[in-house]
Amino acid sequence: MVSPPARERFDEARLINIANGLTAARVLLVPYFAFLLISGRGKLALVMFAVCGATDVLDGLLARWLRQRTLVGALLDPIADKLLMATAFIVLSYVHIVPLRLTVMVISRDIFILVGSFLYLLLLKASDLRPTGLSKANTAVQVLTVIYFLAIAAFPAEAKALGAGMKTLPDRIVTLICATTTVVSGLQYMYIGIRKLSDA
Repeated sequence: MVSPPARERFDEARLINIANGLTAARVLLVPYFAFLLISGRGKLALVMFAVCGATDVLDGLLARWLRQRTLVGALLDPIADKLLMATAFIVLSYVHIVPLRLTVMVISRDIFILVGSFLYLLLLKASDLRPTGLSKANTAVQVLTVIYFLAIAAFPAEAKALGAGMKTLPDRIVTLICATTTVVSGLQYMYIGIRKLSDA
């Protein structure tokens, strides 16, 4: 009988497991999600986004419950998340539902954090990178923003009846909140990076 510590080490050594499989499936579903949205199938695109979100939650739970945390999963999971969100914002801008400036802000923040994290690891030889509370809040806001605009794409008549869509006040409020949290969280990471470099 394999003891729990030995089993955990074995799982760490595995490249393929259920959790990683779900993460890989999410990556493969992203192009299909983009195709559905571009082709005007808003309802299916909304369902596909929900499916991708469900796999994100499920793979995290399985990785903990089944002790299947791996380096591959730790690297692939955030990549899958960023790929899904970036694709959603880019395509929603392409079909003229999300303002282009908001998409530029979201993508620019992600690139800035990616480059900053690389420099942090390279220059300080540290691996204590953790998302801040504001960053987690911004991620939640971005997800809700995508869901809001996907719902408008899926149910345009209902959205119009409720006063949403076509650059209405609710659209502007959602865009403003997402833009504000995106910029502020990006500035927070910049401040943290500069402070750590100056203390090194």
